[in-house]
Amino acid sequence: MTPRRLLGNATLQMALTVVIVVLFNLLVDQHFFRLDLSRDRLHSLDEASKGIVGRLERPLTVRVYFTPGLEAPYHNHEQAVKDKLGELVAYAGGKMQVRFADPGADPAVAEEAAKFGLAPLQYTVRKEDRAELRSVWMGAAVLYGDRVEVLPALTNLATLEYDVVSAIHRLAQKAEDRKVIAYSIGHGEPDLAKPEGPMRALVEGLGRKAWLVPVELGGEGQLAEEVDALMIIGPQEALPERALYQIDQFVMRGGAAAFFLTHTRPDMRTLRTERVNSGLEPLLGAYGVKANRDVVLDRVQNGAMRFPVRVGAKTGSREINFPLIVKATDLSDDSVLTAGIENLVAPFASSIELAEPLPEGVRAEVLARTSPSSGAVGAVPSLDPAQFEGVLEGEKRGPFALAVALQGAWRSFYETRPAPPPDDDVPDEQDGLGDDVPLVVEGAPTRLFVAASADLVANNPTFVLNLADWLIQDEALIGIRSKNATVASLRATTPAERGAWRAFNLLLGPAVLLAGGAARQAWLRRRAARRAS
Repeated sequence: MTPRRLLGNATLQMALTVVIVVLFNLLVDQHFFRLDLSRDRLHSLDEASKGIVGRLERPLTVRVYFTPGLEAPYHNHEQAVKDKLGELVAYAGGKMQVRFADPGADPAVAEEAAKFGLAPLQYTVRKEDRAELRSVWMGAAVLYGDRVEVLPALTNLATLEYDVVSAIHRLAQKAEDRKVIAYSIGHGEPDLAKPEGPMRALVEGLGRKAWLVPVELGGEGQLAEEVDALMIIGPQEALPERALYQIDQFVMRGGAAAFFLTHTRPDMRTLRTERVNSGLEPLLGAYGVKANRDVVLDRVQNGAMRFPVRVGAKTGSREINFPLIVKATDLSDDSVLTAGIENLVAPFASSIELAEPLPEGVRAEVLARTSPSSGAVGAVPSLDPAQFEGVLEGEKRGPFALAVALQGAWRSFYETRPAPPPDDDVPDEQDGLGDDVPLVVEGAPTRLFVAASADLVANNPTFVLNLADWLIQDEALIGIRSKNATVASLRATTPAERGAWRAFNLLLGPAVLLAGGAARQAWLRRRAARRAS
């Protein structure tokens, strides 16, 4: 081959290589992909995230205000935020753009961030010989038309995808499509309009996904058609018969409902307990759920509770593990409600049983069970921890169901009962209530949830947010919220397992050598036989 032809071939190969590289980059730019080998695809966008950004109807802008060059533990956060937002942009079909800016380097940028309600965060930087307090920016504003959602602190990478995508989801959702969740008041239930302690963050989360409307049941009318779900959280006194009628007719119309019952109320001043009757047991029994009037305890799987202690002349408090703060680790593997959740803390819980058989066309699932080490007794008058050191009189052994979910269509509890009259003491004019309508006997398909601990709400915010999405059938975000990188726990091996592994390790090497030698001898014999023939 002549030098001229060699040069021509080399030039052609170089040109083809450049064309292939350019075409490959164009293809990658238009079609984003990632190889994720983690068990739950923790480092890839959830399909729900792709769908939400892919359905944007107009341009959306994310303005990220971030201080570069942060020290640990935030040294990788800026790049992680860029990567996650870059993936969302790739699936947004050109309708999403991201802008990063450093407010610390430009007063105009800091002023712009402040207009969105963002502020610098304070964190301590520890160096070799000192610790200093720094003000840094780690927030974002998401703009969609004239609507804005603010993310004040992008500090938790485990919830980054959920935080961003849920903000986009709220912005893209039309006001008329936003769901309504009513919650009962007036019978000792917590008022979600005035949340305290851990309930505050939970109520904020619920308020971002639906309108929350308080309703005092028992009066004139029925729950309005606009109400999509009803939550009844720990009534401390029996609901009137009229309230049960209103709940029943709401369920018959296809409204979803969640019941958090309590049968035991602690009094920390006297360290005694009081019995509570919600009056809901007959109604729930007709729907296929029996809420037992017992107390569940677990001496092994439990949480902590603060008890008053006296040291000299002073009185303080001390946290101790308490059997009545039951921790259920046996959660459903199939339900979206418990996806990504390791346990549910259920203080002062009672056990639940499902009817056999269930009403026709109804299917049920136990979401949480106690451990085999748990027990249940009829009553526990005292909170004294010492009484739980031994088995109590009449104690039954677990496990017990603590939370159940049901789906289907029921017949009315009042099919053969007269409609009870309204209570004159309950206000007639309330948000969430509508006109009275004729009795509905055959119900529409809906969803019900029953838990045997009212305190489960405050102690398990992620689960309750999942439940709210499930009730209003907005389950797209549950899978995103449940994604969380956790280190797999190690399980101690039994003596039999250790012996089996020891024998396997000892015999594996010799077995491989023997098998290899036998195979070689067989091959040599076949070769000798071929040569002889």
